[in-house]
Amino acid sequence: MTLYATSINAEDFILYSYHKVPPFVTNNTTGLTYDLAQQLERMSQGKHRFTVRLVPRKRLNELMTKQKVIVPWVTPVWFKGQGSDSFAWSAPIMIDSSVYIWRSDNPHNYRKPNDLIGTRLGGIRGYKYKGVDDLVKKQQVVRTDTSSEWQVMQMVMSNRVDVAIIPEAGACNLIRKHKLYGKFKISQHHSFTRKLMITGNSDRHLLSYMNNLENDQAWETRLAGYGARITPLGKRDESNYCDETLTTSFLLND
Repeated sequence: MTLYATSINAEDFILYSYHKVPPFVTNNTTGLTYDLAQQLERMSQGKHRFTVRLVPRKRLNELMTKQKVIVPWVTPVWFKGQGSDSFAWSAPIMIDSSVYIWRSDNPHNYRKPNDLIGTRLGGIRGYKYKGVDDLVKKQQVVRTDTSSEWQVMQMVMSNRVDVAIIPEAGACNLIRKHKLYGKFKISQHHSFTRKLMITGNSDRHLLSYMNNLENDQAWETRLAGYGARITPLGKRDESNYCDETLTTSFLLND
């Protein structure tokens, strides 16, 4: 991993992240979140130093009531009050999707929220699912939550739920890591952009170069190394949604 020179007088910042799975974290100090910290240091030309602190979402919510935070990989609809003056958002730093994922031997297809009516749905605790949450409230869908993407996929594999919704990047990296090709069918639930969120006003000057990530070739290349992206892709074949030929060099070994 390349290290960039940083001034001894550099200003220190913390990236708080609750995304602890590939591609965001692949080992103790590796993964996209750590690469992002280095990329931001490079773009600041040594004026700023970024460290990563992984926290559960509940803990992040508590921190946000007490102090300013910088949080990568998030999107406004996930946070209450996100439209107020106390929040600032970067341009997109990654495009992702949430996906429906179900066992390949399940004869049903899930391509829209109403397809879930009458099913057992697996989800990640604290996550909101567009078009689905109302069905759960109406008791038309039975939702069971767990704390991680891998645990959700295990619920699908063990037939504890019929279908699950998880982020595309996490699904594909776990399929590659655990060599689960052909075990699942996947279709897109909802596409969204991941951004950097800054609370408070004192750190908003950082947005001037955070916003340049969207057009930075080095960043696009780094994302591609993890099978992630910042530019939209065309439609993919459902049977090979997570391309088996994409690199796994950044993923944890079993």
